[in-house]
Amino acid sequence: MAVSFGWEHRRPAGLSQNFKNREMLWLWCQLEWKGYNLDATRVSDISSRANHIIDSILDADKETVDDLRRYESDCFSGRLDDEEFKWIDFNNRRLVSWVLGYINSGMLYVGTPTTNFDQSVLRSHERIKLAFDLSSLALNIKKDTMLHLRNNWSLLIGIDPSLDWVNRKDDEQCRWLVDQLQSGDFAPFISPEFQRPISNEDRVIMFFNAIDMSGFSLNIKRLYLKDLKSKWRRKQKKLDGRKVQCNLNVDSLTKENIKDISVRRKLKMGELIDALVAEEVARLKAEDDVL
Repeated sequence: MAVSFGWEHRRPAGLSQNFKNREMLWLWCQLEWKGYNLDATRVSDISSRANHIIDSILDADKETVDDLRRYESDCFSGRLDDEEFKWIDFNNRRLVSWVLGYINSGMLYVGTPTTNFDQSVLRSHERIKLAFDLSSLALNIKKDTMLHLRNNWSLLIGIDPSLDWVNRKDDEQCRWLVDQLQSGDFAPFISPEFQRPISNEDRVIMFFNAIDMSGFSLNIKRLYLKDLKSKWRRKQKKLDGRKVQCNLNVDSLTKENIKDISVRRKLKMGELIDALVAEEVARLKAEDDVL
């Protein structure tokens, strides 16, 4: 069953039922360029955006039915069908970040369009489709550009077997990867979007994206990752050599709480104790520094 939105019953005469959310975002930009004073705070929400466009058209009383038909004709005449975007898994944050990064880089015929609103508030699929929809390129060049993107991604993921040792659940490793990335040859390719990661997922995507966006050959990337993997293993062996067994008697409830917190923080019980003690030592040191 087709999904319906609250604004569709208000669709102005001249716009057909085929003129939906994607098209309304395109129309927002056309009206913006035409001089309409649109409220940018409403662009991120599908229904609010569409209703604001409709209200603006009605209030201005400048667009005739024929004008709106021409808008629709222009919109559909030079745009890619939704099928052309199906290879992009919009739940794959690494892939989406790479596509957006490629569009923003200026290395494609299709680039980031000029708008009066911050495009980062849009959903990722809206941002990517909008870049193609607002491009003045001929339809066949847009198709070639999309094929170029797909082929490049197919080549890029050839590096994936060299990334199989990266563990998103390992907080220590994820932070270490960021440190290595920021101090190495791939640092210039770190996206501004990931400059301040706040989670392991952010850190891993930051790491993957820099490798994906770099212009280095597949062999150079493999050598870099092989070297990193060796460094990480040496680091782990060194840490394992420092570990000692520590038997503690604690309340049974405390033991259950340690287990629960370990699961929540995705750490082993010993790793959790290490982390909690390290945090407390850092806190006490900060207090001593203040005094």
